[in-house]
Amino acid sequence: MLLETEGSTCATCAASAGPEAETSTRYKYAMAGLSASTLVIGLVIDILAFDVLWIYAVFIVSMLSAGQFIIPRGVRGLLKFQLDMHFLMSSASIGAMIIGAPAEGAAVMFLFYISMLLEERAEDQVRKEIQSLVELEPPTVTIKMKGSEACMPSTEVQVGDILIVRPGSRIGLDGIVVAGSTSVNQAPITGESVPVVKEVGDHVYAGTINNEGYIEVEVTHHSHDTVLSKIVTLVDEAKMKRAPTEKLIHRFSRVYTPIMVTLTILLTLFSYLFGATLIESIYRGLTLLVISCPCAFVVSIPVSMVSSIAGSARDGILVKGGIYIEELAKTEIAAFDKTGTLTEGELSVSDVCLHNDRTRAEILSAAASLEQKSEHPIARALVTALERESISLTETSGFTAIPGKGVGGQISNQQFFVGNRRLLEDEQIPLDSLTEHSCGIGTMVYVAQEKKHLGTIILSDTLRPGARDAVMELRRMGIETIMLTGDSENVAADIAKEIGIDKCRANLLPNEKVDTINELKNKGSTLMVGDGINDTPALAAASVGVAMGAVASDAALEIADVALMDQDLTKIPSLIRKAKKTMSVVRQNIALSISLKLLTGVLAALGLVNLWVAILVGDMGLTFAVIANALRLVRRE
Repeated sequence: MLLETEGSTCATCAASAGPEAETSTRYKYAMAGLSASTLVIGLVIDILAFDVLWIYAVFIVSMLSAGQFIIPRGVRGLLKFQLDMHFLMSSASIGAMIIGAPAEGAAVMFLFYISMLLEERAEDQVRKEIQSLVELEPPTVTIKMKGSEACMPSTEVQVGDILIVRPGSRIGLDGIVVAGSTSVNQAPITGESVPVVKEVGDHVYAGTINNEGYIEVEVTHHSHDTVLSKIVTLVDEAKMKRAPTEKLIHRFSRVYTPIMVTLTILLTLFSYLFGATLIESIYRGLTLLVISCPCAFVVSIPVSMVSSIAGSARDGILVKGGIYIEELAKTEIAAFDKTGTLTEGELSVSDVCLHNDRTRAEILSAAASLEQKSEHPIARALVTALERESISLTETSGFTAIPGKGVGGQISNQQFFVGNRRLLEDEQIPLDSLTEHSCGIGTMVYVAQEKKHLGTIILSDTLRPGARDAVMELRRMGIETIMLTGDSENVAADIAKEIGIDKCRANLLPNEKVDTINELKNKGSTLMVGDGINDTPALAAASVGVAMGAVASDAALEIADVALMDQDLTKIPSLIRKAKKTMSVVRQNIALSISLKLLTGVLAALGLVNLWVAILVGDMGLTFAVIANALRLVRRE
């Protein structure tokens, strides 16, 4: 029922929202068809040598059918002394008509109009990518009422309302599961290919798909404040943040057109002075005018950048502007926070050092039994280890919490202590020499019975899956890796060695991380990856700041230049590769545009290229080529 409602609502919205835009698009294509058909008819009349007036009439219809979208813009540009490509093409087309080349004049206008439509299609392709994100959020949701259900627009749902989400339907708003369990396809938001299990207490996000279970979700955000809505806003805003190369091209294009108009006039004059007829001279000038149109050159970079941003969004990576794409491509150093970034920020038992002939099971059972009622991270790690190794808890009595040191209690009428070294020292329990036992590096939890040190449990932060692979891939790409952490030297060095990171700097306060980032930036473009909250100053200081796990933090979407929607570190090298590919496409498009313009321009000056070749190769063909090249970046990596 919900899916049917969603479909009908979507259809209604589509029918009511865009009739004007749809009519406009149909009209544009109808005019393109009229221009093409009359151009063909005119060429047939010309071949059959019918009355010249008929030829002019048909070609003028062809020119005006397409020219109604071009000539007015050219006139407005001339009146404002802002000569642009529309002025160039209008001048060339009208000039060709005047000098007796109506077929070429109509062809110039028609083919330029086709190139404009191609450019619009490219922009529409990117807009569709953004619109596909918008449409992920269902327009209606089912709300649990007192003893019944109600279907209402998602915009009317309040925080605290309970959503009913059945198998196969999209989750309408961000919230927390309060009943049921399921697996959710989060690929539209995070790019994760594997469904994620969701149980009571877990967060779910608007636009994700409930696979098989029935769940009830307490709404935590209004429709305009969901993670999905923020993604759409950020991707849309990213189009406005131009890269330095893009800004340079736009500044260049402002002076380019007047220069080319001047060269066209000079070519016409010199051709006439050196023996060409007036008609031939004007024809050469008009050909150069068509070739000089900078549309392919100007459109090549923005289409590439926006295509890359949209493609990255599909992979669960939000890049907040072309400026960051360009900076990512120059990355020489990648700096990582440790806790919550390279590691999961959750302690786990990495080793148990045994003393006095005790077994691993005895040590873990005693420690977890005393700690089981505590909410401390160490207690959770001990209980989890016990469950994982199928070791039974032991009944305890006389439990005592010793603040800042540990816990004490009785097991089988024997006094046990679990805690740090200070606890054992206070209780005057001899600590076996560390030189006699290799207990590894990490947080040490000492277990003692009466006055005997039974064993030492070593807890360490769990490495994040994919951390090692991501670091190795970055190193293969020639990027230096460094870990920045507030942990001790020993712990940091151990983690760095395990991951394979080049360098690590430990015992850093937040302001010292910023100082380190500024120091690294003096050596090269520096990427900083953090959890998006406590690493805010360092993320802001870096050449590009990347916040990971943005779905878990509203602040992460606002803090960094790039946000990973999940916690997959392997997307970092993929992102850098895509940025390099984007800049490669930009360079390809610029090189192709300049070289082909120069070649056809020289041939036009020598009278070896006519208007047909100028528009088919030097303008429309070139525009189509750079757009097609740029749209490759939309595809998912």
